[in-house]
Amino acid sequence: MAQRIALFFSVGITAFVLIIVGAAIGLAGQAQAAAGPTLDPLLLAQLQTREAAYQALIAEANGQTRAMEPTPFPTVTPAPEATATEYPISPELAAYLALSVAPNAYLVRPPEVVIYRGRIAYEVTLNTGRVYVDAVSGAILWNGAAQGGDGGGSGFGDEDDEHDDD
Repeated sequence: MAQRIALFFSVGITAFVLIIVGAAIGLAGQAQAAAGPTLDPLLLAQLQTREAAYQALIAEANGQTRAMEPTPFPTVTPAPEATATEYPISPELAAYLALSVAPNAYLVRPPEVVIYRGRIAYEVTLNTGRVYVDAVSGAILWNGAAQGGDGGGSGFGDEDDEHDDD
């Protein structure tokens, strides 16, 4: 019986010692992992150079993307409708002029009188886009319905003498 007690006692002490040694090894491993690896200064310089090159490429790509974005529609403010003013160009003629510069297009809604870049104009909405026709001269101020064009002022009677393109 005494041998059994001695055996259990020695097994208990051995288990206790193994647990303590394992805990010490675990703590030492955590301390080394927390310190982290130190990078060679040459390698660190190469990584920073590569990161700067990547950032420059990203900035260049963003610039190219912005350059390729389509131009937004021009801002239009509705003309005051307090007085019924007659203009030399009628809404029907404005619609005809807009349809003449946009082949294969059709009228979506009747032309509306608006102020476009400081001028009284008709906003003619076609199925292919908007066309702004000067209500006084009949000039096409902006052609957003152009097929394959840039949408800017092309077509019949384009007069852009008060705006510089510089």
